[in-house]
Amino acid sequence: MSSHRFYICIISLLFLFIVATTSFAQNNQNHEDELRAEAIKRNKNYAPWNPNDIVKLREDTGLIGPGPRTSLPEATFPGYLTRPTTVAELMPQALAAVTQKGGRSPLGLADPGDIVLIVIPHDSDRLIQEAIVQAYKSRKIEARIIYKDEILGITSDLLNAIAEAKNVFKAGDGQQESGEWFELLGNWPDFNVYKNWVTLEDPVYASATWPDFNFPDDSMATLDKNFNDMVFTAIIKYLDEHPEVNRVYYQKASRTLAKSALKHHGNIYMGNYTYLNHYDLMGQSPNVPADVWRMLEGKMIDPLSFVDRYEISDPEGTVMHSDVTVEEARIWAAGSYQQGHLYMIPSQSSGRYPYSRVNYPAVGNNWLDSVQSRTNGIIASTNSHASNHARIEVHLKDGYMDKIIGGGLYGDGMRLSLAYPKINELIWPDNPKPGFWWLYEAGTGTNPKYFKHPKEILLGQNLSERNAGGVIHWSFGTTVSSERDTDNFREKNQMPTGHAMHHHTLLPTYQVRLRDSGNWLTLIEHGVIQTYVDPEVRALTSRYGNPNDILRRDWIPELPGITAPGNYNEDYASDPGTHWVKWANSIEDGSNTYIGN
Repeated sequence: MSSHRFYICIISLLFLFIVATTSFAQNNQNHEDELRAEAIKRNKNYAPWNPNDIVKLREDTGLIGPGPRTSLPEATFPGYLTRPTTVAELMPQALAAVTQKGGRSPLGLADPGDIVLIVIPHDSDRLIQEAIVQAYKSRKIEARIIYKDEILGITSDLLNAIAEAKNVFKAGDGQQESGEWFELLGNWPDFNVYKNWVTLEDPVYASATWPDFNFPDDSMATLDKNFNDMVFTAIIKYLDEHPEVNRVYYQKASRTLAKSALKHHGNIYMGNYTYLNHYDLMGQSPNVPADVWRMLEGKMIDPLSFVDRYEISDPEGTVMHSDVTVEEARIWAAGSYQQGHLYMIPSQSSGRYPYSRVNYPAVGNNWLDSVQSRTNGIIASTNSHASNHARIEVHLKDGYMDKIIGGGLYGDGMRLSLAYPKINELIWPDNPKPGFWWLYEAGTGTNPKYFKHPKEILLGQNLSERNAGGVIHWSFGTTVSSERDTDNFREKNQMPTGHAMHHHTLLPTYQVRLRDSGNWLTLIEHGVIQTYVDPEVRALTSRYGNPNDILRRDWIPELPGITAPGNYNEDYASDPGTHWVKWANSIEDGSNTYIGN
């Protein structure tokens, strides 16, 4: 073969390779575009609802209690929020924060002479952290606030690059809850086993839930994957090297898991730290007196040991009920306390060593046996911990997830999880009946001053909402602590032993029936905790100021067709993400009609 013909052959082969490669890339891009278009279409699938039908739905579902006696409130948002530009302006609220002993961020549990470690995200507001350090100093407490990039010995630019690469989700992408949050809280031995199964079953959902992030290099992807574990390891190492530290605050959520993850330092873990920006600090949640906060929580818990039935409804279409045995009521009352986050069904109060109401965050020595829910009805929601989603209905039969209607991609994720092989057949440790997807959680916020953070919405997130007094966040699962999993069930079966799939009811009415008298007691009505109007709570509150101001719920969600004008389905339930983004922007620019309402 002549050299000329040889070069022609090589060029021809190279041309064919380029054509094939280009065609493959184009086909791959076309496939990704098709997946994305189908995901957008499916994310609009919602369960229609007319809020005017709630009375009939209560009756049809078998609720027998009195139901709400008052009209729904009108939307509102705190009108007193400011954005200070100096530490001096922040100090009054910082002092309130470091003396607050209630709630999930009880910085006031530190005493003079203590050394406090607080580990926070790299992008937290530094002016606020300086104010917290100074406020602690005024109490003769040393606060060591360390950013995550510092404790890991990496740069903040690296974490910014990771955040930028992962900035692909927006408000309304509810699949974050059935994806990332299921991995975070499900307590899987290897989440990739579940993830790979889902990808084969539903590539459209999988591509929308776990997109390929455009990390500049593999080391960045590895850091992102292992980040949470690395931070906990670094905190433990720091505490090992600094035994003088005797108080720790960390994370915005999951106190019980954080305490466990700190291993031999769990005994000095005091709680979460939420003062990352001006919202929680300049809001008035730190100003609710701790003794008032604890009294109103205690008065919610005290009746539980005498309850034989509970019922819940919400104008978005949640309706549920369950009878309660004497033993279940005993366990419920004994295990329901968690500051700022009461466990308002027996299942969540069980299968644990309970927190002390007297010496929080100490844990008692009496094990509470697991209770599997027997709740029947519907949980309807448009919000979760992760984000917002098209309206969903989760139907319960005798405490177990039965069917899911609507919910966009989040609903698809839940339906997939319910179909996962063996997840409904195996029997989890400490539980008599098979299956994982039992109604597990009814976490209830108790402080009247918390509110939904607008900035979170603009980042496609929604975690702060569940702190608001009267908001209940429901979830499913079968939680088994590692010390109770003596036969290594989790590893042997590649199954989760945590909880997942959160749903927020924003304006619930929660009523219980007392066993001996048959009388009904309302604990929450339209999202307002009724101990806010208890005479003893108000008498104690009057020592600090006007109870009407201190105990007023300052945030009522703006829900078209419920607390604000509009059509519930057209203006909200079919696309909550768009509604909340508009709301968040109007709060941020001050144009919202309901600010200070």
